[in-house]
Amino acid sequence: MHRSLVSKKALTKVQAAVIAAIIVVAVVTGIAYYPSLPAPYPTPIVAEDSEWRLLVDGFVQHPLNLTFKELVAMPRSTVDAVLFCVDAPKTPLADGNWTGVRLGVILEKAGVSPKAVKVAFYAEDGFTTDLTVKTAMREDIILAYEKDGKSIPEKLRLVVPGKWGYKWISRVAHIELVNYDFKGIWESRGYSDEADISSNAAASS
Repeated sequence: MHRSLVSKKALTKVQAAVIAAIIVVAVVTGIAYYPSLPAPYPTPIVAEDSEWRLLVDGFVQHPLNLTFKELVAMPRSTVDAVLFCVDAPKTPLADGNWTGVRLGVILEKAGVSPKAVKVAFYAEDGFTTDLTVKTAMREDIILAYEKDGKSIPEKLRLVVPGKWGYKWISRVAHIELVNYDFKGIWESRGYSDEADISSNAAASS
């Protein structure tokens, strides 16, 4: 009887370790990138390069409908940044050199209206997040399509250094400039809209 209980405890530990490893791999590859997402959630279908578009509209002077080829032809920027999930603050989920296009460059090309106060981001699978216009214009915030010199499987990820992972929306398909206090999925459920990683949290990780 005692031996049976020990075996069950050992098996439980192994199962927990396997589940934890699967979660980390899922976040890094872009399958998951936000905390405690309610199930069921649709599996995203990534469009081919010839079909894929990034729509930028809302309170802009020149709405954009960019192909992937047009996006990668824009000036490239690389930032060294670490992705942390707010639910696992001590475990870096992705760390390296992210390469893509500065979000500010795209917004400047679209011509942001003075009436716009927030930037709303929509993913192919329905996930949403947001940034203020001021934050979106930061030099180190990019829409990345490469990490460490290789294409990322999720095609396009918003890289927001110093912010929790729910701001790092993956598979971005639509960017909308809005004139109200738009909040993404987790922000509207009470997560910090600023999503700043505190110096204490960074130090403990």
